[in-house]
Amino acid sequence: MHSLGNLAGLRELMREKNLDAYVIPSGDAHANGYVADYWRGREWFSGFTGSAGTVVVTAEKAGLWTDGRYFIQAAKQLTGTGIDLYKSGQPNVQEYTKFLADNLPQNANLGFDGRVVTAGEFSKIKDALNEKSVVYSYQDDLIGQLWKNRPSFPVEPAFEHAPEFAGALASEKLKSVRAKMKEKNITAYLVPSLDDIAWLLNIRGRDIPNLPVVYAYALITDAEAHIFIDPAKISGLSAKLAAQGFSFHAYDALPKFLITLSTLNLYYNPAKTNTLLAKAIPKNIKIAKGDDILPAIKSVKSEAELANIKNAFVKEGVALVKTLKWLDECVADSRPLVEGDVVRALQKFRREQAHYLCDAFPTISAYGENAAQAHYNSGETGAAIKPEGFLLIDTGGQYLDGTTDTTRTIALSEPTDEMKRDYTLVLKGHIALSRVIFPTGTLGSALDAIARVPLWEIGQNYNHGTGHGLGYCLSVHEGPQNISPRPNSVALLPGMLLSNEPALYKESRYGIRTENILLVTENQKTAFLSFENLTHCPIDTKAIDSALLAETEREWINAYHRRTFETLSPYLDTGEKAWLEKATLPL
Repeated sequence: MHSLGNLAGLRELMREKNLDAYVIPSGDAHANGYVADYWRGREWFSGFTGSAGTVVVTAEKAGLWTDGRYFIQAAKQLTGTGIDLYKSGQPNVQEYTKFLADNLPQNANLGFDGRVVTAGEFSKIKDALNEKSVVYSYQDDLIGQLWKNRPSFPVEPAFEHAPEFAGALASEKLKSVRAKMKEKNITAYLVPSLDDIAWLLNIRGRDIPNLPVVYAYALITDAEAHIFIDPAKISGLSAKLAAQGFSFHAYDALPKFLITLSTLNLYYNPAKTNTLLAKAIPKNIKIAKGDDILPAIKSVKSEAELANIKNAFVKEGVALVKTLKWLDECVADSRPLVEGDVVRALQKFRREQAHYLCDAFPTISAYGENAAQAHYNSGETGAAIKPEGFLLIDTGGQYLDGTTDTTRTIALSEPTDEMKRDYTLVLKGHIALSRVIFPTGTLGSALDAIARVPLWEIGQNYNHGTGHGLGYCLSVHEGPQNISPRPNSVALLPGMLLSNEPALYKESRYGIRTENILLVTENQKTAFLSFENLTHCPIDTKAIDSALLAETEREWINAYHRRTFETLSPYLDTGEKAWLEKATLPL
């Protein structure tokens, strides 16, 4: 069905159910950005394939709200659908909650699927509509009624994240969670986040492309640890986990379990917990406030985890070098190339590495103007790559010993002066953040501007954060830490991982982004903190305007390249080593 047909079909169902508006967010019942095909309702309905966006439909209007990563993509994909694009965060663009407040009558009926709207988002909706006396209907999955060939729920079994990778027993991790619960006076802890549960149980799965998790919930008390999961998925591991203090229930049994729950002080994260679950909690139970427990624990990687993660980045560096050498040869030989060929080459070289599971996200292989879309997806083919201009590659791998994420912008011919300037200013921001030394207690938001200053000085900026956290054979986007203009109350701690990815996008022309992963460490010369680069991949020096570099920046690049060559060369053949040696020559 075309999206115009979807819109008409939804409005017909809305009339039948007496609904004045219906909200369709991204995500699944666990607030994931990456989801199983079953949960791609907003994508199916609107035709917009980005990972973030909310559709609102009334009898007369329909809109999609999405952020700056997707403005160009959404404008193209919404053409002819009857759905207008609202650019979130832009001047004079109202958010969807304000749109609802302006367009709904008094005593209106608003519907949504309570499985995919979080309790926190529902609170925002209610706050925006508090003068409207709105009646909320959150039991009806209208998209599910329209979507005739909806994919089935995933059924593949979980597998163990073996002790040599996990670093600690599930029972030990459970003990650390309970210690934090006691510290915060929490008697029950509801965990809907799939990566938190996978980390806690030392399991991984294949329910979601690029995110090695299984659909499950956890409810932890001081004496019990209940896991709600399809029994078939955990059958081979349940006895081992039961011996470590976990008991198992059917995946869909949690709402009824919550209705009968008796506890003093329950914590759940409203940003991760869906409305249906929040509504099932008895009203006499006190709801604890504050920061989530498991994300804070797992964001600080253990020594065992870090040793594995560093090994994963070496393997990823080898795969990247092999791919970049292959790309160089293709361009030099004038071989026909499309964006999808780069994706396949990366997968081929990753498969040669030990403990590789899958890509950490769909590789962004974006040539020329396509790279101006921050989260472009080429699909199987994509555009033809010509021996000129820029190619942006943003890619990562899931290995049993770590998750990786790297972005490089490659000059396929001699760049123009403007391209060199833009590329070098992005690189200067990247270097500045890499080199920063900061006091204990610093928030990521305090560091964000450091990467932007070179661009700000010429009146340029980028429409996304500078850095996100990184999981451990889990989500490539992991909180609670980040480096972003948005306020964040989480202090950066030794053992946390963050991306460093300043960028510049020029619509219809090109995009530039340079990304490494940083580890927060104790600074050796001061009592402050600093960063260690974990990524090993050459930075294309063809596009650097050396006149714009300070001597310290030149030294940083040369030292980074020297380290990259020393780290990766033992794993490369003669030809690959020669290519890398040339790619890492000093400036």
